[in-house]
Amino acid sequence: MLQRPRIWGNDERHLHQLQTGRTTRRQEADQRSWATRSTEKYTGVSAHYLRNWSASMTERKTAYKVFISSTYIDNVERRKVVEDAVLRADMQPVGMERFTASARPTVEECERLAAECDVYVGIIAHRYGWIPDDHDHSITELEYDAAAEKPRFMFQIDPGLPVITDKDFDEGPDRWKKQEKLQAFRARYAKDQMPTPFTETTLGAKVLQALYSWREEREGGAKPAGQERHAAPRNDEEIARYCQAVEALHATLELAGFKTQLRVPIDLEELYVPLHAMIDLRGVGEAVFADAAEAEQCLRESRAGCEILLIDAFREAQKRKRRGLVILGEPGSGKTTHLKRLLLWCLRAGAASSGLPSDILPVYLPLRELRDLSQGLDAFIEQQLDSPHLGMGEGFGMRLLKRGRLLLLFDGLDEVSDVEHRAQVARWIEAAVKTRPSCTPVVTCRFAGYGGDARLGPQFLELHLRPLTREQSEAFIRNWYHAVETGLATEPAQGEVTASTRAEELISRLGEPDFRSARMVAMTRNPLLLANLCLVHRDRGGLPRGRARLYDECIEVLLERWRESKKLPVTVTAENGRRILQPAALWLHGVDQRVRASSGELAPVLEPVLKAVQWKGGSAENFLRTVRDESGLLTGWGHDEYGLMHLGFQEYLAACELRRQAFEGETAVLRNLAGHYGESWWQEVILLLLGVGNPSLFTPFMREVVKRPAFAQTAELLDLILEEAAEPTAIPFQELVTQSAGSDADLWARQLKALRVLERLSTAASLEELAGTLARHPSPEVQRWLASRRLAAGQEIRITPNGGVELVLIPGGTFWMGSPESERDRLEEEGPRHEVTVSPFYLGRYPVTNEEYGRFLEANPGIKEPEYWSDRRFNRARQPVVGVSWDDAVRFAQWAGVRLPTEAEWEYATRAGSQTRWFYGDDEDVLENYAWYEKNSGGQTQDVGQKQPNTWGLHDVHGNVWEWVQDSWHGSYEGAPTDGSAWEKGDSGPRVLRGGSWSIELWDVRAARRYRSVPDDRYNVMGFRLAQDI
Repeated sequence: MLQRPRIWGNDERHLHQLQTGRTTRRQEADQRSWATRSTEKYTGVSAHYLRNWSASMTERKTAYKVFISSTYIDNVERRKVVEDAVLRADMQPVGMERFTASARPTVEECERLAAECDVYVGIIAHRYGWIPDDHDHSITELEYDAAAEKPRFMFQIDPGLPVITDKDFDEGPDRWKKQEKLQAFRARYAKDQMPTPFTETTLGAKVLQALYSWREEREGGAKPAGQERHAAPRNDEEIARYCQAVEALHATLELAGFKTQLRVPIDLEELYVPLHAMIDLRGVGEAVFADAAEAEQCLRESRAGCEILLIDAFREAQKRKRRGLVILGEPGSGKTTHLKRLLLWCLRAGAASSGLPSDILPVYLPLRELRDLSQGLDAFIEQQLDSPHLGMGEGFGMRLLKRGRLLLLFDGLDEVSDVEHRAQVARWIEAAVKTRPSCTPVVTCRFAGYGGDARLGPQFLELHLRPLTREQSEAFIRNWYHAVETGLATEPAQGEVTASTRAEELISRLGEPDFRSARMVAMTRNPLLLANLCLVHRDRGGLPRGRARLYDECIEVLLERWRESKKLPVTVTAENGRRILQPAALWLHGVDQRVRASSGELAPVLEPVLKAVQWKGGSAENFLRTVRDESGLLTGWGHDEYGLMHLGFQEYLAACELRRQAFEGETAVLRNLAGHYGESWWQEVILLLLGVGNPSLFTPFMREVVKRPAFAQTAELLDLILEEAAEPTAIPFQELVTQSAGSDADLWARQLKALRVLERLSTAASLEELAGTLARHPSPEVQRWLASRRLAAGQEIRITPNGGVELVLIPGGTFWMGSPESERDRLEEEGPRHEVTVSPFYLGRYPVTNEEYGRFLEANPGIKEPEYWSDRRFNRARQPVVGVSWDDAVRFAQWAGVRLPTEAEWEYATRAGSQTRWFYGDDEDVLENYAWYEKNSGGQTQDVGQKQPNTWGLHDVHGNVWEWVQDSWHGSYEGAPTDGSAWEKGDSGPRVLRGGSWSIELWDVRAARRYRSVPDDRYNVMGFRLAQDI
């Protein structure tokens, strides 16, 4: 049979890109399995690095191999930092300490790789690590000995850093014996070479320096082309002075809430964590995105994106023959910080370490300071370089432009407020690429400000910043506390102890049940919002519950409580500050994408409120300047423009103002807001407004919303409202459903949507009563909903004791499992077709949802969150949970008191007596009535239960998510059980998934389609449903 090219879904496709050339589906599956095992096999080496190796190693056959050795559990993030440094040095990282049950290499393999490397790098912290059977030493020490003939660089954690025994030392009863062995190992390698002490913020630079020095010595002082260190002495004294001045200007930063209290400046490197980005490889003329979530969704769906470390962006641009970069992100995502960090890397570690020419000079250019467009871009660059802040003297900018070889860091294209002016600046930047070929431009912009004529051309590689991962968030928290506590303490050592304690307290708090919901997790993935969480936590010793309360606490801490704690005068109280800023925030939000305005524009909005609260501090401009200078809640944009420090604060304060107006009798407020329902710019305002109760505005607002077509057209926002509203009620939806249907198709669609809401908000009895009134409803969709309700009402069901998952009784019987050879798109592993008898059992009506999995997380604080838990495409309450491994699914099932279905049970229940390609028949044209797949999914999972069920009342068996089952993978059904039991091998090899997913085409969601993956894969196409014996 001819093999159709495989359609890869999101993460499946990501692994496929590790390979080269076209393959059959079976070959792709084999390669994917290899790639997954390899990713686990090499310690800390992500699929991203494997992909980079496959590309870069073909170009550079003689790349030096650097073996990275360490214990694993305590060095996960450090290994990433070291790998980054190795890659920056254009060398190849190798390591084999990250063991899993399915891919544990032999000790001999580890020793062989260490012996074959060109350089050995050891990272030694406070653990001795795993001791293999029949050995006296740990794997790390064995690898050290194996590399005895090679250069060995040992990096040992700074002994002055605080140590938490239970966290930092080896676990288990032999903890102290391992500590003795660790001390002996340290003493032994100290005799061979002096270990280099490191902290979390210095490790990468020290490894990079060691590798550069070793290569220079090995190659007789000659450096590879383009790899000379920029930090070497310069002949040009003026350029040397510029580098010193620009480093001094940008190396430190102010933390919100600590404008004047820190005893020492905070180096940007102390807070920075490496960021990831998606590359946009689509055509320039295609649509731009509203935010990071939409960007990733569209790029994954169109196969036009892949994820990289942001520090590798220049190398990626060179490979793709692009001249510049565009970095897009949401407010607070780290765009400006990354530009300044890049500037510092060029000055401190050399531009070559980032993949740039070694003699390039960085120039930071904040576009918010671009005032006069009549003089052109060169004049602006000259003005910035001639700034008195740099003290370089008149004409320096012109001389540096003439010199060329500049890294032009254009920060904030969206901060050119006029759309036509923004487009003009974009054209200037494009022209600079052509007229200044030795210069490299980098442009940052918010998603909201990028598009239309302001979008840059094909010479630029577009990158979309990704949210922080959980590990990055934790690293940020530790860095933030370290910077603050050591900066405030008289004794730095005591500050470090305090920092460690408080950071671990906050990390622990963020792991508690109320912070494990997907929406709350998302707050911890934005660097600026996370910094504010740190500030609130430090001030009050804890965090409140709910996003609205968190914003409120942040405002109070910024405006008042921090200054009070330091016995500083409070010019603007939190109460007055909120009251005055609320109408300004709503006024700003009244224009799409507006986040700042001049003091003159804001004055008419502020003055009535300043008068009402009897503000004694002068004019509106005085108020704005005071809040900006004392708290940082307002940010100055240039000389005379102001905006809230983060869009989230603008949205929260706008919601507060709407609430105030609504309760003071301004009747049009909620009607006007309902007119914005479904608009992304107003989504967060609506959620924050309804997230406050006692009393709630849910009923009056939703009464206005259900009158509008957008109510039926915007599933995501409605799901978020039901999840986050403080006091949701069924009233507005019941009122809508009981209206006379008439012949209005728009009303029918809204009534159907309301019925789905009532399934969540109403009791079974009230739903049945309501269904009785709809028996003659003219809508076919409503009639299908009624038929589904009648089917469910006649079934025997169970609810799991933990998790509350609904299971339906599946009658026993005999069926033909697999596909006949005549079936279109059949794969060989679907045969031979064989008869199987299945006993009665219970099976989940739907795949397990995020809402149900969230209960599991709340009851088990130590359980890891699923991948994509903070991703807005996949974290609505009624979407099937994704990013869970087979092991995760088994643990959930055990907690719920049930199990996973066997493969035979799954196919038997899906077919429900049918023998066709899909349970309803063979007609491809009607599949979208029954399944979510590539054609209709919108590039993501969808809420369960929206498609028509099979005759046994099961929903979403075709598409939406691949579902883990109990069975091990076998390449065919030859020898398979015929009694419906699981077919297991008793090993840790691949497991079976069934059903297809949102990301693949129609032939891959057939009833007979099978798929496999290793048990610890966690992709956004993988979920599960539950089963139970009678």
